[in-house]
Amino acid sequence: MLLKEIMRTDLVTIAPEANIREAARKMRDENVGCVLITEGGRLRGCLTDRDIACWLAEGKDPDNTEVRSIMKERVITATPETDVLGASRTMSINNVRRLPIVEDGKLCGMVTTADLAPVLEEEVDNFFHLEEAYQH
Repeated sequence: MLLKEIMRTDLVTIAPEANIREAARKMRDENVGCVLITEGGRLRGCLTDRDIACWLAEGKDPDNTEVRSIMKERVITATPETDVLGASRTMSINNVRRLPIVEDGKLCGMVTTADLAPVLEEEVDNFFHLEEAYQH
């Protein structure tokens, strides 16, 4: 199965010049733990609730700091044509739970471990059923 078959397209994005409080509010309002930072439809970075919490613990001002200053710029991505097994390997190797999907330089989707888990479970079940069929 390919990521384009399971990826989410209702993405939560924010501009790099937005402040940290805006990003936190957006995460709260959209009930997500991550916002993708975009400019002109292109992925520029990623900011998680943990990034904000760790940054706030240093006593900094969320109203006067742009997300670009604390976002992760090196974001691991995949394409819509990536298969679910390849995506799960990429996520495991890079220790990430969210995988933005980029096509022709444009952000077009996102897959999380929660999206992949049921698909991988079904693939494993299908494999074992195939094995049982060959043994009889």
